[in-house]
Amino acid sequence: MNPPKPFTTALRLGILFSLCAASVSSAGVAATGTLGVQALSGFNKMNFGYNVAVYDKLDDQVLVGVESGQGVAQDASAIPVLLSAYVRLPIGRAIVPVATGGLGFALFSPVSGLMWRGGGGLDIRNGRHSSILLESQYEGYADYSGGIVIRAGLLLEI
Repeated sequence: MNPPKPFTTALRLGILFSLCAASVSSAGVAATGTLGVQALSGFNKMNFGYNVAVYDKLDDQVLVGVESGQGVAQDASAIPVLLSAYVRLPIGRAIVPVATGGLGFALFSPVSGLMWRGGGGLDIRNGRHSSILLESQYEGYADYSGGIVIRAGLLLEI
């Protein structure tokens, strides 16, 4: 059985993006795990979702990588696969604002297709190699007007 075409395209882009990022980086690796809710605009059809990501650290402020999980605003069973960026803004020390964004596909659901997320949040530093994350993002998709994603979780740096 062949995987769906959007899945193979996202996988190929993810591998290419990761290899390119790894070739220019020497600052290490970071991983995140978040849990929260997503809803259509107006907080209709709210459901739980989670997200995990692996990032290559270009420096201590800029991380690029691949994220996935379960749940998009339109469908709790969808699996998003996105190329993403996590940028700590140069404001603050223990509590740092961040900008986040990603582009990819929602897979294995009736709403499969191209999607994007953009937003921000707070990176609350627990020390040099871990943080608590509070994030809010807007999610766009071809077949619906968009949705809101609100999540909290952890970031670990290696």
